[in-house]
Amino acid sequence: MVFPVVLFTTSYRRRKAGKQMVWTQRMKTHLYYGNGGLLFGLAALVLAAWYFTGRPFTELGLGWGDQPYDLTAVLVLFGFVTLYLFDIFREAGNVDRREDTRRAFAKLGFMPASATQFLNFIFLAVAAGVSEEIVFRGFMITYLQEVLGSEPWAVGASLFIPALAFGVGHFYQGWRAVVKIVAMALLFGFFFLRTGTLWPLMLLHTAIDVFGGLMSWWLLGRR
Repeated sequence: MVFPVVLFTTSYRRRKAGKQMVWTQRMKTHLYYGNGGLLFGLAALVLAAWYFTGRPFTELGLGWGDQPYDLTAVLVLFGFVTLYLFDIFREAGNVDRREDTRRAFAKLGFMPASATQFLNFIFLAVAAGVSEEIVFRGFMITYLQEVLGSEPWAVGASLFIPALAFGVGHFYQGWRAVVKIVAMALLFGFFFLRTGTLWPLMLLHTAIDVFGGLMSWWLLGRR
């Protein structure tokens, strides 16, 4: 809960001061492996806590869940994928949109702009796809449900609080991105609650991040 707030504060101060870092390939590589290692470390802490307290990993969503999967949850996930593809087309469907998206990637600074950078970025994408689902969905939703109870408001809070923390941690991408990420986190949390599994979410989350890196390489590498 605290870590995303720290990221938010740092990002807000940098944006307010108008500071723009110049990222070298070495800096990007260190960021990819450093942040990826941190994410894997956070997930490892969660798994260790679960293991040493004698709780099954299936409670975290590391099982196949309740089969057959809830149709509403599956449709929600398919709906998200459809909206995501539409948003990608909207951001890269014509020359002007592609240029706006390219400038957004360039402003972030750390996104891959070459084949080497992209291959290193894949480590971070996998780390985020796996670890963030374990921490923000599997752990936080399960934990808050036990703390708050099963009343409708409590279920809503168990979904919204982790989604908000997850979105705030991405403030460096701007408010529009935060809104999109919070919405994604709510849909992913709903799927986890209704199915009890994280595997499809990990796969989809990793694919989204890898595709983002691939798109950055395509747009920035051409320059």
